[in-house]
Amino acid sequence: MYLSLSDWMARKKEALGRAARLDVRNVTPSTRDFTHAVSTRRSSLSVVAELARATPEEGHLAPMPDYQAIAAALDDTDLAAFAVATDKEVCQGSLPDLTLVSRATTSPVAQRDLVMVREQLYQARLAGADAVLLHAAAVIPADLKAFVEIAASLHMAAPVEVRTEEEVQVAAAAGARVLVIPAFGHPHAALSLELANALLPRVPRALAPLVRGPFYRPEELEPLRGKADGVWICEPVMRAGDAGAFMREFLAAAAG
Repeated sequence: MYLSLSDWMARKKEALGRAARLDVRNVTPSTRDFTHAVSTRRSSLSVVAELARATPEEGHLAPMPDYQAIAAALDDTDLAAFAVATDKEVCQGSLPDLTLVSRATTSPVAQRDLVMVREQLYQARLAGADAVLLHAAAVIPADLKAFVEIAASLHMAAPVEVRTEEEVQVAAAAGARVLVIPAFGHPHAALSLELANALLPRVPRALAPLVRGPFYRPEELEPLRGKADGVWICEPVMRAGDAGAFMREFLAAAAG
């Protein structure tokens, strides 16, 4: 079932209110460069594979996935990076999921959650994240800038999801180097490039835009060539009978 960002934010605020304080004394910097891995200067399309039991857009995907096996299978491909959904309320995920994938792969791993307080950034790094997906609509511009700076201090990337031209400008001003544009039609979570087509021409050339959506077929990638640096997919990976075989074919199509 589709869940709007505003509904997710309401649930997340309640969950954060119950969270315990975090001891950040053992935080160490990341050594894997997510930004470099996904940036292609629009010459080809990189691919980020998200592992999730459920997402706000795609609903329930896989009740008991073997993240370690999937990560191992995909680590032998030219996948640019992984993402792991850690939100408990909406995505049925956890930070241990992130740690498991981070330890099973040599590729950078991004946390996908709804980050609304700075403690979550340290928490993500403690769990092994090399990047944290931020949402321009979830926090005020000053907090977004602070989150990007905190991530940088931990050598983590901070891709920012944007849904309006104003949010593109806010993210750029906050120091983001990677932007993520959702590509979902509603109510059935079908692929829709309407927003991407509107925003990609507005993305500064210095930034790397990724389009996040349910890309299954090679022809669905063609409209993005020369306009985006990569795609971020979840449902196609989680529903594939053989994730490794699917990804090899998909990566070949992405490379052109």
